[in-house]
Amino acid sequence: MSFEDWLYRKSEQNAHSEILAFLVMVLGINLLVGGFVVTIITAGQAPLFPFMFSQPLNSSTVLGLILTLSGFCLVCAGFIPLVYYDRERSWFLGEIEKSTKIKNRKIRVRTAHDILEELVEDKKKD
Repeated sequence: MSFEDWLYRKSEQNAHSEILAFLVMVLGINLLVGGFVVTIITAGQAPLFPFMFSQPLNSSTVLGLILTLSGFCLVCAGFIPLVYYDRERSWFLGEIEKSTKIKNRKIRVRTAHDILEELVEDKKKD
């Protein structure tokens, strides 16, 4: 396997990991919104944490708090790897671009023998 093939595979793996991290973020946002909705419905007001001390704890208030906290944790746990994999994939793609630029230059290495043959051909034409 060449270095360029390895770079392509690593960039594909990072793209896959980036998609999974994004899906974890989406799950976290769903849980966060669900927790907010449950909390607002059970509390009857917008503040999240003060209602815990003013009202007795029941299952719906605990459920709202758990959904909100787990949603926030999943959003954070999805955002950090998302940024990491995106930066890593962009580095791999930059390296692929550099390697293709070198290949596309088509540098022709001429040996001393080639130069002498060209000079002989030029003199024969004259």
